[in-house]
Amino acid sequence: MHELGVVLEIFDLIEEIMKEQNLKKVSSVTVEVGELSGILPDYFQECWNAAKIGGDFDETELKLIRIPAVAKCACGQEYEMMKNSRICPKCKKTDYTVIKGREFMVLSIEAI
Repeated sequence: MHELGVVLEIFDLIEEIMKEQNLKKVSSVTVEVGELSGILPDYFQECWNAAKIGGDFDETELKLIRIPAVAKCACGQEYEMMKNSRICPKCKKTDYTVIKGREFMVLSIEAI
């Protein structure tokens, strides 16, 4: 249930930015979520929707960009890990390095 804590931290971050930039309203927040980030996107969205009710971000839309986990095998093949059960589709081995999918970042805040 750490998604709720992360949502609340993002709200705190947005409030700081709003004060610094003298913003009145945030219309949307775009967040990048990697498949290996430890954040469940659907649950994160539910926590966002619940936490914003009746607050300063009641009308703020969350835009999630999901980043698939991508690995590079020792044989040189790049592949989506989860779609391939972490097994290289070329050589059928599991000797890989994760090159994408651990991201979790607030990319943008749209405000007036």
